[in-house]
Amino acid sequence: MPQLVWAIPGFAVWAVLEVLAFQWCTDWRDEKAKYGFVPPILLLWWLPNLLIGETGASVVEQFVLFAGFPIAALYLGGLLCAELVERRKQEKAES
Repeated sequence: MPQLVWAIPGFAVWAVLEVLAFQWCTDWRDEKAKYGFVPPILLLWWLPNLLIGETGASVVEQFVLFAGFPIAALYLGGLLCAELVERRKQEKAES
């Protein structure tokens, strides 16, 4: 359980960025934001195996918690940066 405490920041950042991406992104970035849900889907996929006690499931769970959520957060951050750049280009074009 103490190891899971280290996964909380990555999960928290991912959750905030996922909400922002769905509320703020437009065009193709809105469609790509749904791929940020890969880490929780992977966890749900391996949860039954983890409950049964399969050894590989624990390894996958740790990988998803410690690497999957931060990687997804970086992906969503990139989408949000692309959205910001596009909005600034539109503002300059309009003025």
